[in-house]
Amino acid sequence: MYLVEELASEQSRSRIDEAEHLRRSRKASRLRRARRMERRAERRMIAAWRRAAEIRDAVEPAEY
Repeated sequence: MYLVEELASEQSRSRIDEAEHLRRSRKASRLRRARRMERRAERRMIAAWRRAAEIRDAVEPAEY
């Protein structure tokens, strides 16, 4: 009887450990995805700033 309880306890611990591992893995995956999205947004913002500067440079001589 004791052996069955011990095996059940070990199996339960194993499942808990596996669930914890999956949770950390998913969290890391979400974090990587958020960082990729943030880098992409930064690149788009920099590109927009460059385009705005090019337009300003093109428009400024016409104002004089």
